Amino acid sequence: MNIKKLVLALSCASLMAVVQAADTDRHYPAPSTVSEQMAALVNAPAPALWYSDPKTLQDWEQMAGSYAKAAGEAASKTAADRGVKVESSKLAGVPVFTLTPKKIDENKKDKVIFYIHGGGYVLGHGVSGITEAIPMAAQNHYKVISVDYRMAPQHPFPAAIDDAFAAYKEVVKQYGAENIAVFGTSTGGAMTLILGLQAHAEGRQMMPAALIAGTPWADMDKIGDSYVVNEGVDNVLGTYDHLIKAAAQVYANGHDLKDPLISPVYASDSVLKDFPPTLLISGTRDLFLSNTVRMHTRLLANRAPAELIVYEAVSHAQYYFDTNAPETRQHYQFLDDFLARVWKQK
Repeated sequence: MNIKKLVLALSCASLMAVVQAADTDRHYPAPSTVSEQMAALVNAPAPALWYSDPKTLQDWEQMAGSYAKAAGEAASKTAADRGVKVESSKLAGVPVFTLTPKKIDENKKDKVIFYIHGGGYVLGHGVSGITEAIPMAAQNHYKVISVDYRMAPQHPFPAAIDDAFAAYKEVVKQYGAENIAVFGTSTGGAMTLILGLQAHAEGRQMMPAALIAGTPWADMDKIGDSYVVNEGVDNVLGTYDHLIKAAAQVYANGHDLKDPLISPVYASDSVLKDFPPTLLISGTRDLFLSNTVRMHTRLLANRAPAELIVYEAVSHAQYYFDTNAPETRQHYQFLDDFLARVWKQK
């Protein structure tokens, strides 16, 4: 190798080392454009959870059980502190939790929010799945029904979406689809969109009044710009390549990841054009930003009434993590305003 080639090779090697180092440590401090409370979340180290690699059923069960215990205790305390009554029951044989605030606004007494929790189809069992739904009841004064669907790896596709839709159909019998908004984030956001596909297949009379899909896992495969550019920047999920990838594999269980009932971004035009008003939400550091933007574009291309909010600086679903943050209070106000517009038009 001549000197020129050697220098070039060493330069390339050095550059690759810098790039690799950057890829493993790409966290940036919170900008001045967010509140102190949100800045604390943005500046926090990434949790180890989404970097884990469960291999055995025992690994999955231990992880899910630990999460359910810690998050469940926190959710129960938050609900009690905010005066939200939580009652467990079943709809179509599927466990659900009904969240009832101290006060329900007069114009909301005939409305209900059907909530679908996130957690990668593997986390969020029991009351641990209601955390995001609590402010919808406490701050926005809606009754909320949260579905506790079966999860992988014990119950792979399509158990989760079958449970959610079975429970939803029972709620339709009581309230009428026109008085139901479906709401969820991450996996729950994807399942919210998938429920729209399922409702369309049953007939337009089953379509809910509105869909709110926060940072939906709209493409279960590692496809989309933000899976790459926000890797390591997102301090919630961090990367696709560990727990997210493993969860996708155990849930899909060999099915095509481009099946719209797994990745709703691939839904047909003929279905998307009939979607109800849909609000999509993400953040500038969100690993799932591309999932959200691509889904929004698909809806707009089919002239479906779709809105998109992209919050400043936040990572995956971080917009609801701290109920004391002004951004979180504003977020739930935006949801309330969206639903008010939807139901005013009906």
